[in-house]
Amino acid sequence: MDFDLLAYDIYVGFDVGKHSHHAVALRAADQQVILNRNIEQDEKDIRDTLNELEGFGRLLVAVDQKGSVGRLLVATVKDAGIDIGFLTPSDFHAFSKGYTEIKSDAKDAYIIADIAMRFTDRLSAIIDFDEAVEALKVKCTLREALVRDNVQGKNRIHSLLVQTHPAFEACIGRSNLNNSLYLAILAHYGGPCGIRSAGQKRLRNYIAKFPYYGGKADTISRRIFDAISCQTVLLPGSIAREDAIKVTASAIMLRKQEIEVIEKEIKALYQGFEEAVILSSMPGIGKILGAVILSETGDISQYRDAGHLAAYAGVAPSKRQSGTTLNYARRKIKCNRRLKNAFCESARISIRCDEWSAWYYQKKRAEGKKHLQAIVALARHRTDIIYAMLKTGSLYEPKTMTR
Repeated sequence: MDFDLLAYDIYVGFDVGKHSHHAVALRAADQQVILNRNIEQDEKDIRDTLNELEGFGRLLVAVDQKGSVGRLLVATVKDAGIDIGFLTPSDFHAFSKGYTEIKSDAKDAYIIADIAMRFTDRLSAIIDFDEAVEALKVKCTLREALVRDNVQGKNRIHSLLVQTHPAFEACIGRSNLNNSLYLAILAHYGGPCGIRSAGQKRLRNYIAKFPYYGGKADTISRRIFDAISCQTVLLPGSIAREDAIKVTASAIMLRKQEIEVIEKEIKALYQGFEEAVILSSMPGIGKILGAVILSETGDISQYRDAGHLAAYAGVAPSKRQSGTTLNYARRKIKCNRRLKNAFCESARISIRCDEWSAWYYQKKRAEGKKHLQAIVALARHRTDIIYAMLKTGSLYEPKTMTR
């Protein structure tokens, strides 16, 4: 929507808050403040304020947050049939430097309203996403939180084991905590003290209960007891730490089951979108990463071009210029982290399954870029392709190799 092509009588700026919002309304005719007050995070209070302002003419509402705590406000304004635009944080900070008064909620709301009135073209339309996209985003976010909790839990176990029995921690290793067997051993026995008390025979019989490890029970139990025998001294707090390990390992196992259930739900939801076929045709994008990309990108029409999408995802370097010095390598801090991680992870995977991606990655490494820089460069190039695919509804076409 081109807000600057429409005529409005009143421009309303909302500084969005968790429990309340501050609203300032400016009259276009004389630029006078006609409303300046706090609005509760309550539908009735919001509607009463909008109804009061509609008596002055046609309204344009501008907000600085369209998601999270701003959802009720945005939905209420839209339901009232009033135009609403979003002022990005970067634009707000850039323009607010010209206002010299002390920062406050009232001042921020005034700045938002003033920018909406003077620079209406800077407002972005707030696009309604359907229930399926919102559900997909919620489940992807929940999965991310559970995965993050599991990573923290595994790090906690390693920390506790190092303080209890370093040789046993080395025997477990980083990768083995992704293994259900070793998590089950820790959840059942706790650590070296619990395993030593049970004895090697009981440990072997316990391992043999796991279908895949039945024939390896002797080898695994012997290796664990060889590591335990390296230390005879009992470090202070070992028993308490092993109790903590039991709790943490059990929680990780439970979360792994929850993640599996959520991933099935995500895949089922994702397959219901037309974009799923398009995204999945690109090397490196499976159902989970595709679901994250789809839910975080939203409606592709809200991006001006591929560069806009890349900037939003944080895979495009931010330009910085001072005099004759021009630096493109500055890392973009304000971006959608989930989308950036999904783009970069899909780029990393594509190196192993797509010849052109592997060539492009090696080309960037040959130019002197580090691994992560080369991955981001590849992700930036793939963003152009993803944007074009979603914009035109076309499937991925393998690129011709250029040597």
